[in-house]
Amino acid sequence: MGRKTILLVDDDGVVRELLKDFLKRQYDVLEASMYSEAVDCLRKRIDLALVDYSLPDRNGLDVSKEIRRQKGGLPVILMTGYSTEDLVVRALRAGVTDYVRKPFNLSYLMMKLSVMLEGEEERWTTEYVESREAFIIDCMAAFVEENYMKDITRDQLAEKACMDRHKFSKAFNKRMGVSLPYFLNSLRIRKAAELLKNPDLSISEVARLVGYKSLVQFDRVFKDAYGIPPKGRSERSK
Repeated sequence: MGRKTILLVDDDGVVRELLKDFLKRQYDVLEASMYSEAVDCLRKRIDLALVDYSLPDRNGLDVSKEIRRQKGGLPVILMTGYSTEDLVVRALRAGVTDYVRKPFNLSYLMMKLSVMLEGEEERWTTEYVESREAFIIDCMAAFVEENYMKDITRDQLAEKACMDRHKFSKAFNKRMGVSLPYFLNSLRIRKAAELLKNPDLSISEVARLVGYKSLVQFDRVFKDAYGIPPKGRSERSK
């Protein structure tokens, strides 16, 4: 079976872009920023709609109603910063399948999607994060985990998060408990340790595969992490 397609509807451009990048690790994504754009997307094949409640032209319930009219039983997850009993009742009447409260935990969202799209069993995980900023940093950490082998800079990530570089560094340190360089290097070195178990790969090839252009830097960072150079680690794995 091919990849499932999610319709993502959110007028917050930063959140939508980061969430789209995260979802694309597992799903194909169509995006819209308002009701009218979402309706246009309904002409395409969609397996699930992830819709924000607050939109500039109509609200997420109107999107859900139109989905019900055109797509029948297509699952709809409503994203909302509100969780009043009145909204829940209105959402159910509009045909919403489930809802998640913003800002949500990315793992919680993925669990919801797996339950609806893959038929997996629901498992417990934390539902919320404390702020929009925390959600953005979680998305940026996920982006780094997906792209650790590429050139990644603080300025690039700060621009992606729509923050100045100093605010981004402070927010990343606070959320992740470590600096961005430490987080990135730790990730790269863990991946390198796994690759070094492959006798067909040279140390220079492993360094390149995990994102280091300089073998000297790779050797230094690896030794700082494991207490031995990559060569020693490679020999131990044989």
